[in-house]
Amino acid sequence: MNVNDALGIGKVLPIDKLIEVLSKSVGKISKSYFDKKDVDTKAYEIEKLAEARANEMKIIANAVKENFLITGGIEYKDEKIAISSPKDLPIQTQQQILITPELDIRTNDRLNYQEAKKQLNIENVTAFAAEQLKNEPPITDEPLNEDWTTRFFKIAEEVSNEEMQTIWGKILAGEIKQPNSYSLRTLELIRNLSKQEAQIFIKVARFAFNEGGKNYIFKTNKTSLLSDKYGITYEDITLLTEIGLIQSGDTMTLNFISKEVDVNIVLRWGNILAVTEVKKSTPSITMPVYSFTTAGNELLRLVESSVNHEYLKEVIDSIKGENIRSRYGYRLGYDGDNIICTPLKDFE
Repeated sequence: MNVNDALGIGKVLPIDKLIEVLSKSVGKISKSYFDKKDVDTKAYEIEKLAEARANEMKIIANAVKENFLITGGIEYKDEKIAISSPKDLPIQTQQQILITPELDIRTNDRLNYQEAKKQLNIENVTAFAAEQLKNEPPITDEPLNEDWTTRFFKIAEEVSNEEMQTIWGKILAGEIKQPNSYSLRTLELIRNLSKQEAQIFIKVARFAFNEGGKNYIFKTNKTSLLSDKYGITYEDITLLTEIGLIQSGDTMTLNFISKEVDVNIVLRWGNILAVTEVKKSTPSITMPVYSFTTAGNELLRLVESSVNHEYLKEVIDSIKGENIRSRYGYRLGYDGDNIICTPLKDFE
């Protein structure tokens, strides 16, 4: 039975869609698998790594046993190799001090360990994705691009850091909910992000606002304000520019002009809306900003905005003027293309 039969054509539960993607990409699983992962992912990982370690110790023990017959002076105790009084060996055997397993055995042991680790990495990433999706409402049954899923799981199998596994789990969940959310180019960029670079991006991204479908960081009119009050340094911005998440250039601005009609400027920080009403013939309004690249915009979907009221007021104060009124409210939802929000309040 196709997964969309239970809900009607065109809709599917997110967790079912995830299972279908995984079954096509990395093997068949069931919903109970994710319940198990919630409980004992760490125990399972420890068990598998312990098995690999035990196998390694077995190999060492065998080598020690065989060498003891030759040297009479090598002992294996408490997972350590110790050399006691070596006995005199004939000249022809003095070069044969350590016997190792056959090459094919060593190769298979190494490959088995590496493949087990890759499998654990994929399972952890998909478990994070399942956590994101398990309470979500029905979504489109549009399939994911096969090239995308192939590239994604090839990357995911190499991700061992738990924080980065969380990020990749969110990426998979986002792509499940809305295919084509993350380009192949963005996957490759994120693949090369270090943990520190990801943390810096998250710190900066929490202050990002959206205007007209694009995202920006307000520089403020005081050059040290971002650094002094919010811990965002020029070095942070420079780094994100170098790795391709913020566009280069220090002179970018947003310009708002209302020559013939009244204009409403709507800036969004997560669920906070700032609405500025600008009367016609008001002089042009300019805001100095840092602009995110395409990859930066895609990665922003993973970060929850946590902008504070003081920073929001700094942004609004920068566009104050005669015939301009700014208010704010909180987004409640959508009615088609229209945003539903709480009653707007004036900034104090």
